This record gives sequence, C-alpha cells and structure tokens, in this order.
Amino acid sequence: MTPKSRRTKVSVFAVEDTAAQVCWRRLPEGSVLEAGDARAEIGSVDDGGVARIGAVTLDGLPPDTSLDLTVRSPGAGRRRVARFRTLAPPPGRLLSRFATVNDIHIGERAFGLLRTLKLPAKTLSQSYSVLCARSALDEAMAWGAEAMVAKGDLTYHGRPKEWTEVGRLFAGLRVPVDATLGNHDVSRKAVNGRIALAAQDIHAPSEPFARDLPGIRLVLAHSAVWDHSGGRVDEAQRGRITDLLREGDRPAFLAMHHYLQRHQLPTSYPRGIAGNEARALLDAVVAANPATFVSTGHSHRHRRRDHGSVVVTEIGATMHYPGTWAGYAVHEGGIRQVVRRVAAPEAIQWTQRTRRVLLGVWGLWTPGLRADRCFSHTWPDQ
Repeated sequence: MTPKSRRTKVSVFAVEDTAAQVCWRRLPEGSVLEAGDARAEIGSVDDGGVARIGAVTLDGLPPDTSLDLTVRSPGAGRRRVARFRTLAPPPGRLLSRFATVNDIHIGERAFGLLRTLKLPAKTLSQSYSVLCARSALDEAMAWGAEAMVAKGDLTYHGRPKEWTEVGRLFAGLRVPVDATLGNHDVSRKAVNGRIALAAQDIHAPSEPFARDLPGIRLVLAHSAVWDHSGGRVDEAQRGRITDLLREGDRPAFLAMHHYLQRHQLPTSYPRGIAGNEARALLDAVVAANPATFVSTGHSHRHRRRDHGSVVVTEIGATMHYPGTWAGYAVHEGGIRQVVRRVAAPEAIQWTQRTRRVLLGVWGLWTPGLRADRCFSHTWPDQ
C-alpha cells in the first residue's frame, strides 16, 4: 500500500558541484528520484514495501545550476519535492581531497539526557558507535578521500579496548590518518590513547603538527584538557600553530576538537574554548595565513561563521542525528566542504532514532542549514 503523502518526506541534505545527497522517509519500493539527468530507484525493502529511512547520492549533475528534485512512486505519478542548486566549484584545478570524522565515541552504549536510548545487542550487527564510524569511513573513502583527519572523541571513556577498536577502524583505510584527542579521550580513567594509535601507524603526537597535501597544509591542534569537558589553546600552543601555518607555502586547514566560542561564557552545551582564547587564536591565524579554514567537532552540530578571511565550521558526530562525515575538495583557488549523512541502512536507521532526544529538540538543533554544511570558499588574495 502506498503511504499517505503526509507521511512521506524527501529532502536534499547535501550538495556538491556535481552531486547531491537525497534523504527520505517512507518511500514505496520502486520509487524513482530524479534531478537533471540523474536518477536513483528505491530498491527492495523489508518494511511492508516501504523504505522507512534512507539516503542516496545523485551524481553527474551540472555545477552551479538550479534543479528540481522529483519522485515517481508506483500508483502516485510524478511530483516535485524540492528545488536545490549545485555548488559552483572553487577556482582552478582540483588538487586533492581529504575527509574528517569526529565524535565517533567508540564504546558508547546509550544516548540521551537520561541515557535511555539504546538498542538490544541483537538489533544491530555490531555496536552502533562502531557501525556508524565504520560506515562513515567507508563512504568517505568511496567519495575519494586521500587522507583522513580524526578530530577527537574517538572513544567514550578512553579505555584500552576502545582504543584497540579505534585502531582497527582506521588501520584498514590505506591512506594517511592523523588524529587529535577530545575530552572523552582524556577522561579521568582514560589511558594514553596515542600509544595505541601509534601502534596502528596513526599519527597523533601531543604537540601541534602538520601534514602537507597538494594545495593545502593540514594542521592539527590539541584542545583537550585532562579530565575536563571544555577545551583550551594556550599561548604556547597558539604560537606553535601559527608557526606551522606561516611556514607552509600553501593554504591551510586547522583541525581541533573543541569549537571556538563567540563569547567568554558558553551560550550552548557543551562548553568549548572560551571566547578570549578563541578570538586570540583566530586573530593569530588570520595574521599568520589568511587562507586558512578552521574546523572543529565537540558540539555535535553543524554551523559556519567567518572570522575575517577565515572560515570556521563545526561538524557533527557520526552516530548521533543526523550522523555525518565531512569531505573537502581542494582546488588551486579555494576549497569545497560537503557534509553527508552516513547512508548505510543500519546506520541511518539508528541515527534517525536519535533525532527525538530532548523531546525532539536535538533533531531541530543539530543539522544547521545546508549552507552551513555545504559550500565553496575562495582563498583570499595573498
């Protein structure tokens, strides 16, 4: 039976220059999604002939073009469900691609204010944190990532078994992996995760460091403080970061775990890096290398703002709604960010459930605007 139209929802979650990720709820089996010359058919499903939740990527779209997204369902004809615009690519040739994940929380067993949202062990093929992290990494690699940056909260408690699992997840990627730690990784009972990561050839030193890719320098900073939820970037670390930005002969991408507060006191949960330290860092970044892109995690939400010539973004967790990873395409004259939902069927079914945490406020607060998640940025003139 075809579901009532009011229960069917189709939306464009992510856009790139030649692709768009479409998410849906309750589409009948055999429905066809179309935009431009791209099409995708909803295949076999197990929920009474209706796909409860899913995502698909439409490829081969024309760049910088407004397109209609239509759906054709058996017995319901064709209808337009959305209109969107693909991104204009940054200037110049594509030089490299890399991806980021953060807040994968390996070892987490329940979610929500009272930790009541959980799944029985037999409901998923593996724990939801591992499932979502592995799916995110696989999808980022399929997208074309040539390097991976892990921006902290890789574990939930920083315990040895959790670090072992993190090492297994990243070890099979066959691309360079750089990591920084988050507050969960340095909790009171945590062990030194850098030792476990180094054993799997994952680069995570205790001081800020850099890796050069074609067209960009990746710089990782360390904002986590032992047994504290909030973060810090003190004067010494700020100096090392700016040295790394200044020494590179190219634009830069600065990654850390804690987000940069606009104000001295936090205006939302959880606490990030206090406003005075955040502003001092961003001012120093602009002075050292105006062609810098800053990205963090920790907040589990998606936001974008500018500080002078520098773009600052926050990226959500892999296993809490909407459940995402971020990809970056580096061009000669700029960079493009895309944030996609983790689309593996089991993973997206779990992350959709977490939307209703905090009486549904979580599902409204965390995604941000599509323009916060997906955009092209042109480097300023040097």
